[in-house]
Amino acid sequence: MALEKIANKIVKTDVLVVGGGIAGCPAAAKAAEHGLKVTLVDKSKVDRSGSAAIGIDHYNGAYPRGMTPQQWQELEKNLGPMAYYVGGPYSDPSRVYRMYANGLWAIEELEKLGVTMRWDGELRPIHFSYGVPCIRVHWTNVKPEMADGVRKRGVNVLERTMIINLLTSKGAVVGATAIDTRDGGFIVIKAKATIIATAACSRVYDPETPQPWKYKYRYHWCPASVSGDGWAMAYRAGAELANMEHAGVGYRMRDDLVLSQGNNGNEGISSKRMTWDGEEIVRGNAAQQAELQRTGRNDPVYNNLGNIPDDFHKRIEVAYVDERLVSFKIAEDRGFNPRTHWYEIMETRPNQLHVPPGIWSDANFKTSVKGLYAIGDCVAGCHDVANAATSGFLVGDSVGSFVKSAGEVTIDESQVESQKEVVDSLKAVKDGTEPVELESAIRYACTRYIGVSKSEGKMREGLRRLASLRREFLNKLKADNPHYLMRAMEVRNIIDIAEIHLRASLERKETRGMHIRLDYPEQDPSLNKMLLFQRLENGEMVIQMKKQPELDMSLKEDR
Repeated sequence: MALEKIANKIVKTDVLVVGGGIAGCPAAAKAAEHGLKVTLVDKSKVDRSGSAAIGIDHYNGAYPRGMTPQQWQELEKNLGPMAYYVGGPYSDPSRVYRMYANGLWAIEELEKLGVTMRWDGELRPIHFSYGVPCIRVHWTNVKPEMADGVRKRGVNVLERTMIINLLTSKGAVVGATAIDTRDGGFIVIKAKATIIATAACSRVYDPETPQPWKYKYRYHWCPASVSGDGWAMAYRAGAELANMEHAGVGYRMRDDLVLSQGNNGNEGISSKRMTWDGEEIVRGNAAQQAELQRTGRNDPVYNNLGNIPDDFHKRIEVAYVDERLVSFKIAEDRGFNPRTHWYEIMETRPNQLHVPPGIWSDANFKTSVKGLYAIGDCVAGCHDVANAATSGFLVGDSVGSFVKSAGEVTIDESQVESQKEVVDSLKAVKDGTEPVELESAIRYACTRYIGVSKSEGKMREGLRRLASLRREFLNKLKADNPHYLMRAMEVRNIIDIAEIHLRASLERKETRGMHIRLDYPEQDPSLNKMLLFQRLENGEMVIQMKKQPELDMSLKEDR
């Protein structure tokens, strides 16, 4: 059957960018700047999509120019446990080096794109976040600025459009299928190169406060979108995922007031962490806090900003306009004074798959499948807006050489037909399960049977329950309008990622990083620098341990 008879719309492009956030927009703009035909696809509106949709207050990675691999290696050693947050122990170190070595170049490129990077006319360094130098930004309008820059460069922007699956031919990715989430139209996109820029995944776990309302999508990163779409589509296309046994474990403010966990040290002054009876405890010690809550001794735990100068509070308030302006009104109505009252902290628990997990990409952001790149937070060991923007610019700057050698794109029509059948089968369900109901059950299974501390028995029960949910409900999802169709496709991705996460957690029989096994509480020295990879091969999950690559000492900054 001809594609024209299967699809409502066919798009031909040189480069397909999936995700219009802080990584996707720079990649699309830079590729278009080199004369390539670029199509950018986003589930939302590019003006307010991605993890920094309504802004952010600091930008990491402003290292000075000329940093060598040797210098980066020394800097990383000095980070100690904080090296976890820059991806060092869990990624290709050559890729990590390239992101930070080209950080200032990326800042220049952001300004060319129209993004406001200067505070009162100059770059303002503030502090070291996780050991990484930062500058203060007031990014209330970063996404509208990026969207405007992308459109000015002639990028074809498809908004309210969700990718269903990638298309492959002869072992290479050659585009994707998608749905229009407003009219339900089925779209085929032919592309010589595809760039995944869809952030990390949070929605396999219960959201942050308020709890336990399943309809809330309050997550620390990109609340409405973090459903693992990029991870799932890359995995189904044969690309490797890495570090999927790890989960971001942390604690957040229990109420939606006027301080986020990430904002309490941005000027180099830390708040105090207190027990209810006034004992100060060590900041960042998750194990200590978990023990306090387990025993009930001195619980709850609070953040106390009483030691913070008044001018610091004013700067926090300016920064917080970017994140939750409504919090100021809520606090005022409750009679909460952020300068004197304490902020209760939630219990320690996993809140997202974040930092180590993701799509494996090499130093050039190429995945294990030809023609497929991954950038930003969806990459294993990639974190922060600076990494997202820099990786986007680097790939957009270099993808043209691949496009020129790619040749004509050939689409396997049988693949397209099978993906269209999935969409049609969901549309045909008349009296089924609402997607959020199944998603909530998946989140419960992960929160209950994986959680902060894992054990084999709990995880095997979690796998059994996931299999039951998949068998009984996945094909009964209600998708009788385009919005529900999008949510149903998200749930298909979420359950895939949940299973991958569970199986990876079972496979690593030790405690390391954010992977904590009660039945294997110690590190296994034989697994030092060994990363866990998963891929789909002939319909079956393949799990392998591989040695982490070494840093290429011959590299230098690109610009």
